[in-house]
Amino acid sequence: MKVGLQISSLREHIQTPQDVHETFKKVKSTGYNYVQIQFIGNNVSANDVKKSLDESGLICVGTQDDIGAFQHHTIDKIIGRNLLWQAKYVCAAIAVPQNSEWIRQWAEVLNSLSKQIRDCGLIFEIHPLFPSLVPIKNITPLDMLLERLDDDILIQPDFFHIFMSETDPVSFVEKYHGKIFEAHFKDCKIIDGGLDMIPSHNFDVLKYFPLTPIGQGVIPWKKIVESCKNHGVEYCWAEQEEWEKDAFECMKESLDYLTALGLVA
Repeated sequence: MKVGLQISSLREHIQTPQDVHETFKKVKSTGYNYVQIQFIGNNVSANDVKKSLDESGLICVGTQDDIGAFQHHTIDKIIGRNLLWQAKYVCAAIAVPQNSEWIRQWAEVLNSLSKQIRDCGLIFEIHPLFPSLVPIKNITPLDMLLERLDDDILIQPDFFHIFMSETDPVSFVEKYHGKIFEAHFKDCKIIDGGLDMIPSHNFDVLKYFPLTPIGQGVIPWKKIVESCKNHGVEYCWAEQEEWEKDAFECMKESLDYLTALGLVA
């Protein structure tokens, strides 16, 4: 299994073409070879990113956007960008509510998007956010949605979101064997051990569960890595959008921890 960087972790450092150029070179020198791209600045063109990828030597495996970005006739832009960057995975982050009509309508949208993406030789994934994973009457909104989705639509989980939904991460990977080829690895600390994780989403979750370099928090990464390896996960994306020290230092510490567990940079 390979480890790469979800470039959104360095969002404030990728807002101009020059920032992207310098950040990509720094990411490469840190030891990363693979990236997933999200939150590049609006003034940075796809060609700017392509140039920075080529000059830095980084390999873009996939991209991620909020589901809203796939609307308003931007799917052609997303597909064109991925083809230019030679990034085969196209991921949409989505929070699925416990609402049957919403699920029915969005299943149609997602299946249509998947067909357009698949017809271009790319692979479509959904990235289920926290509300998608909390069961009500023994079924999660994610499973309700999957019942209506085409089989070739994959899942890209985030183990921080899985942890916050009080779902066992190993069981999650086992349950969706064959549908997970990429995953976000994001760790956190717990400030208040008596705080219930699920209700905490009614307020500032990162205030009580601050993010930290991987291996320095509470998420059981050794078990997760073993399970991912056993169930065909190809890439894990180190991710940390907030930091208590230098962002690049944090991402280097995450990389060092994961390569020590046997992942390939």
